[in-house]
Amino acid sequence: MKKTSLFATDLDGTLLRNNGSFSSSDIEALETLRTRGCAVVLATGRSPLSLRKCLGGRTLPVDWYVLSSGAGILNSIGEVARSATLSPDNTADIHKAFVDLGITDTSIQGVFPDAHVLHWMEGKHCLDFRKRLAYYRDFSIKVASPNIPSTEVIGFVHPDQADLAISRLQDAIGSCYSIVKATSPIDHKTVWIEVFAQGVNKASACNSIREELEISMNSTAAVGNDWNDVHMLRWADRSFVSGNAPDDLLDEFENVPSNENNAVAVAVEKWLSELL
Repeated sequence: MKKTSLFATDLDGTLLRNNGSFSSSDIEALETLRTRGCAVVLATGRSPLSLRKCLGGRTLPVDWYVLSSGAGILNSIGEVARSATLSPDNTADIHKAFVDLGITDTSIQGVFPDAHVLHWMEGKHCLDFRKRLAYYRDFSIKVASPNIPSTEVIGFVHPDQADLAISRLQDAIGSCYSIVKATSPIDHKTVWIEVFAQGVNKASACNSIREELEISMNSTAAVGNDWNDVHMLRWADRSFVSGNAPDDLLDEFENVPSNENNAVAVAVEKWLSELL
């Protein structure tokens, strides 16, 4: 069946409930979309390995996977359809920009699809960084230099300092790279400033899928809950945020219930009632 529309959903805090389960109503809503000729896209900041661990063998009614916040795309059978890589010089450039701002908590993620591999350097690290390092201890590599290829470089910042740091980073390197703000999934407070190759974000990845399927822009919708969803939410023709989103996002986009209360199912119902 030719796909005539596209619906993109974030995973953590949107489709995924806090206990790691999925609402049957949300899953049924995605299945309904597919029967209506809609391409369902799961758009997440997770790497392929992290997604597999999260699903634990479960399958979702999804046609495309946008991973690492848009740096990689997998089709429904897990084949890499797109990936974006930072060269060693790019990675070193970004790392220097962080250090120049006094941000020394940085992780350099391996080349997609191995974006779960965490390269780190000696230094004084915040608790959120140390917890992430411990979680990925089997995939952590201590390096002496940031001059390596990567998917992204992440800077860990206190939330009170994040907006100023992002503004200064935009001034320093924003014309050359893509800067994405995200809330740490570990302590749910620390801000991760993620820097990718130019143009990389969930919106550009979703748009490449839309173009490949020849779907009209006015037949697109998205639902999310955090800062790394903003590009995608502003890209889609219809956008929704779950009730657990930050206040600024709740003010900008149409609200649906939280991820604990069928956020995706409600967004799907609202959109289908309007879709021609």
